[in-house]
Amino acid sequence: MKVYRFGNDHDFKELTFLNEKEDVNLFASFTGQKITLDWNEEVFGISEGKLNRGKLLDFDSRCYGATFIVKKKFEKLFIEKFSGNIETFPIKIKGVIEEFIYINVTNVVTAINFDGLDMQESLAMLRGENISFNLEKIEKETLFRDTKINCFYFCTQNFKDFIEKNRINGLKFKEVGTAT
Repeated sequence: MKVYRFGNDHDFKELTFLNEKEDVNLFASFTGQKITLDWNEEVFGISEGKLNRGKLLDFDSRCYGATFIVKKKFEKLFIEKFSGNIETFPIKIKGVIEEFIYINVTNVVTAINFDGLDMQESLAMLRGENISFNLEKIEKETLFRDTKINCFYFCTQNFKDFIEKNRINGLKFKEVGTAT
């Protein structure tokens, strides 16, 4: 079974935290636990760096690290498909009229197989694109975080198919390993 990590499709403009130090620390603290949030202010803005010139603004979703946002119009689809594995919270992007939601993935499993690896071997495996996942732990999973490496979202082909079927743009999938 192939396993993917997803992040931003770089054809689209990047987001930036408006209050970088405070918000980066806040989002980094979300490791799969249920959270309580009530944002009224804008959290993100569109990055104005030169690397963003000529890129598309009309994205449906963005994800970097543990920060996964999607247009609100897709919220019902996510809740129906991933009920019990996610929480959704409204979130605002400065300069963007359309509403978005932050998706907190609460499905945390012991997905990565570190058995028999020392620290150096574990780090080398994670840096590469051949992470060994525990099949018995993820064979019924679609979207998840790992208990040890919880700053990324991992998924199976089913999640990738869900995104493509619903034409949700803005994400890029990278195969990072297999489950055996």
